[in-house]
Amino acid sequence: MKLFGLAAIAASSQALALAPGAFSVDTLASRGPRLFDTAVERSRLLSKYETTDDEHGSAVKRSAQQHGSVIIEASDDGSSYLVPTVIGNQTLNLIYDTGSADLWVYSNATLPNESRGHNVYVPSSSASSLPGYSWSIKYSSGISVNGTVYTDTVKAGPVVATKQAVEAAVRVPYDVDADGIMGLASGAINQVQPVKQTTFFETILPTLPKKVFAASFQTKGPGSWDFGFLDPAKYKGEIRYANVLLPFKHWRTVAGQYSVGDGPLSGPGATIGNVTFDSGSELLYLPDAVVDAYYARVEGFQLTFGGFPAFPCGSTLPDLHFQVGDGINLTVPGANLNMGHIDRTSNRCTAAVTNLGIMKSSVLGNVFFKNYYVVHSFEDGVPKLGFGSR
Repeated sequence: MKLFGLAAIAASSQALALAPGAFSVDTLASRGPRLFDTAVERSRLLSKYETTDDEHGSAVKRSAQQHGSVIIEASDDGSSYLVPTVIGNQTLNLIYDTGSADLWVYSNATLPNESRGHNVYVPSSSASSLPGYSWSIKYSSGISVNGTVYTDTVKAGPVVATKQAVEAAVRVPYDVDADGIMGLASGAINQVQPVKQTTFFETILPTLPKKVFAASFQTKGPGSWDFGFLDPAKYKGEIRYANVLLPFKHWRTVAGQYSVGDGPLSGPGATIGNVTFDSGSELLYLPDAVVDAYYARVEGFQLTFGGFPAFPCGSTLPDLHFQVGDGINLTVPGANLNMGHIDRTSNRCTAAVTNLGIMKSSVLGNVFFKNYYVVHSFEDGVPKLGFGSR
């Protein structure tokens, strides 16, 4: 199997390693407590993944009807997941997103009221415009992030990807807690028209001694991304691998039975199903049966107006256990699932476990990534997900 579009774009996408071997880039330290809008994240997810509606318009209507919105005062003191990345001659703080395949950034063409507070990309002498090329990512609210396309040098650690597609935003209706997004899924889902472009990972792939990258996030302190090697200091034991579903578009595999806390394993027919590992999102989006089973074991649980989970902040949250691949047991500790206050007056909090809504398959965000060394492998041209225990 070959990466989508790699041969087609080989003439315009090349990579040059400044130092031999592999490299690692660190994420920035957290800026402390922050506000997290659940409705904005869900809208972004609906732009990435398949929904149960055939028409996107009906998905917009149903998502507005079925899902509550809440602003969470998140108390996360771990990694912010922002990675300083040099594009052209500027350093931008990007979210490395395994759930998308576009490298897009705020630019000097972005409306001033939408780029306020961000570093912006200004095409320099190293950049070349792609006339007639554009990109657009439509959110479930009906509005979109869109803009023009350049090729430019992109540097992460010691490695430079030359002639890498850089999507310069003109409109960014939703504020993003970053200067842009570095998509690391398959180029098959890249949004550039008329010709899809390779991702940064696909561009540098020929230069990597090992065809992998790995995410190492922390509950406290900065994290890192490793490219071309696996760092044994960041995991215990062996990495266990699960096959990625084909055709390769997302870092997606199949999750089987599950259990909550010290409760029993779900029945043979009660499984999580297809699940995408998405470093560009925050929460765990799971089938209703899993969500119901989880909150049934949370003391004081109730739904807020609009259907969002809430409970007394002092409640102990249970662990969530499930299997992927050939009997790989994974756990998200309950201690990492409390997202923080949604109402300080009544001292109520919310958890990172929520339902799929109209998405067809589950999505596991950064709350999961904090617990494992998550490997994204393309060794021998076969995509796999690997998990190393902490």
